[in-house]
Amino acid sequence: MTEKKRHELVVGGTGGQGVLTVAYVLAAAAAEVYNYVTRFPIYMATQRGGPAFATVIFSDQEIAAPILSRAENAVAMETGSYGRFKKEVKPGGRLFVNSSIVKKVDPPGDYQLFEIPATDLAKELGKPRMANVVMLGAYREITGVMTEEQVLKALQKDVGEGRMEVTLEAFKRGVQYARDNKMV
Repeated sequence: MTEKKRHELVVGGTGGQGVLTVAYVLAAAAAEVYNYVTRFPIYMATQRGGPAFATVIFSDQEIAAPILSRAENAVAMETGSYGRFKKEVKPGGRLFVNSSIVKKVDPPGDYQLFEIPATDLAKELGKPRMANVVMLGAYREITGVMTEEQVLKALQKDVGEGRMEVTLEAFKRGVQYARDNKMV
């Protein structure tokens, strides 16, 4: 595991894409390792398919607020969140984009850009709704945040034993995509 420090992530998409699950799993895994963890979900419960966002921050130092104006890391699962996040990633940060859905991606500014075809990779597994887990696998592999085992343990607690086989397959697919495309 890399040196423990503050880690910031904002993840966004639409309701039903599993963005809140990604945030929950990372926060749960971090809670086993870090002294301070915040997770702040924002969604419109009255509208399926409405915007859904979550901020996750973990650190060994106290966290002053659970929200960020600019994030070190951002995951955009659809076009609307991409449009927002490309302006909100900190200089030197990382922006992860679900390139299966976000078709027009601008050249990165002062951040690293990672285009992950998460939905297409999940469809190849016959599970298009697992795009969030594919993205989580790629995100963990590229950032090196916590160990794979720590994240998988939190993921198993969330999905349960019955769905863990296909969930693990989706996670590993994201990891492998990042490795195969030399993103790490």
